[in-house]
Amino acid sequence: MASEARGIALLRLALVPAAVLGEASNGPGVSSRLFPWVVGVLAVYAVASLALTFTDYAHDRLSVVQALLDLVMVALLVSTSGGARSPLKYTFYVLPIGAALRLSPKLTATWAGLSVLAYLAVTVRHRDTSLPGDIDLLAGDSVSFLWVGSAAVMLSVLLGRRQRTLSELAATRRALVQQALDAEARERRRLAEELHDHAIQNVLLARQEITDIARGRPGALERARQALDETSRQLRREVFQMHPLGLERAGLTAVLGELAGDAARRGGFEVGVTVDPAAEHGGPQDLLVSTARELLTNVAKHAGARHVTVTVTVGARAVELRLQDDGVGIEPGRLEQAVGQGHIGIAAVIERIRAVDGTVEVHTSPGEGTRIRVRLPINSQAPQREGQG
Repeated sequence: MASEARGIALLRLALVPAAVLGEASNGPGVSSRLFPWVVGVLAVYAVASLALTFTDYAHDRLSVVQALLDLVMVALLVSTSGGARSPLKYTFYVLPIGAALRLSPKLTATWAGLSVLAYLAVTVRHRDTSLPGDIDLLAGDSVSFLWVGSAAVMLSVLLGRRQRTLSELAATRRALVQQALDAEARERRRLAEELHDHAIQNVLLARQEITDIARGRPGALERARQALDETSRQLRREVFQMHPLGLERAGLTAVLGELAGDAARRGGFEVGVTVDPAAEHGGPQDLLVSTARELLTNVAKHAGARHVTVTVTVGARAVELRLQDDGVGIEPGRLEQAVGQGHIGIAAVIERIRAVDGTVEVHTSPGEGTRIRVRLPINSQAPQREGQG
């Protein structure tokens, strides 16, 4: 807010030379003898206001007082420099435009109305105003001020909407970053627990069995082999969870099949995976896999489905991932509420997809399942690999 107040103070200070130049263009005998005094007071007021912006003495009540003083100073400048024929009368435009920067349409409309009233107050009874001959001039100026005021109100509405949108986006991104940090911490803890409780214990068991082999105990060799085989499976599974190396080796179909099978075991549903052979060669495979993983995890946790299908097709310009389930569906507005409640897995997916100019369509209703369609440009790649959420 200090930078905004400083900018307004600089505009106020710039009005001093503008007033002097405007008075010079009037010619002799037009401005009253009070005009130099008004300009002098304006200069002192402008310098003092600018100095205040470099201190901690600034609050909303002070800004209201300064706005009222601005209105009075502009009215005095116009009154002492020719009234309705003053070249400074157009400074009344600045008041509603300055109010528009406060992002309040009501405040902007109020100052637009006050500007018109102040203009009429100093011009209708001015010594240089001739009524009814100058009615057209006064009416034209009033309409002009009202038009500018209306435009300032519209500007305030648009700026306010954009500000709210930016604030919501910033809040969403902060939530996504926090979720990523939390997910990384959870994944590190889970990985440590898995390695300690399973892989390391199996290695210790195999070591013990090797000792028993040396002692000639029967069955020790087979038990050691089983322990090492189980350790190998556990390590492979953990490595796959961190990054699907099968993309380079087995291909997209195998990786999606593995992800779908794992989700099916956790969610208790049947799953079918169909992948267009053209999707096996290049394209946004990493992003397809991370998106499919998040969607399948969401189905396993929340959908209560019996059947799920995953389909990948390739078009001329985009790869399309479709997931359909026959679960409980999503209530209207639930996706929008998820971000505010911290459950933003789907929101994170949508953010990553939009970052590469992709699209997400969700068709759902309570009790009738959910259909999700994701389209990714063929030349798109995930901006960065995200931790599993």
